[in-house]
Amino acid sequence: MNVTDPTSTSTNLIDLMSDKHLFLRRKVAELDGEELNRTETHILAVIEAAAKISISEIGRAVSLTRQGTHKSVLGLIERGYLEESRDADNRRDRYVRLTDKGLQACDSQLAIKRELERRIAEKLGEENAELLKRLLAEDWI
Repeated sequence: MNVTDPTSTSTNLIDLMSDKHLFLRRKVAELDGEELNRTETHILAVIEAAAKISISEIGRAVSLTRQGTHKSVLGLIERGYLEESRDADNRRDRYVRLTDKGLQACDSQLAIKRELERRIAEKLGEENAELLKRLLAEDWI
């Protein structure tokens, strides 16, 4: 499998990073075979990382409009990836959590990402891959 983006013609850092991000997201979706789009997989990852998260918090985390977030979350609920709950203290607050199917989808995505990361490290060299991870994790903007 090729982990480089043959279509990227950008030369500035911002576009190179954006192109690579989009290419890698597409590659993960291609290898996964789930019926999930990039927005849905991003939503599942955000929910997996949170102990308790509201639909509006999800929208902020994935930079979606309120309507877009509700539509995506509702689709994930209908297809069995998420379930909704209400806060015991404030019944107006709605939260979502992963179902077993949602957890399995997240596990599958993580396995694919680890494999892609391994292949990237193989191509760039382990030291360069670790340097890239450290640089991307820094707060430089």
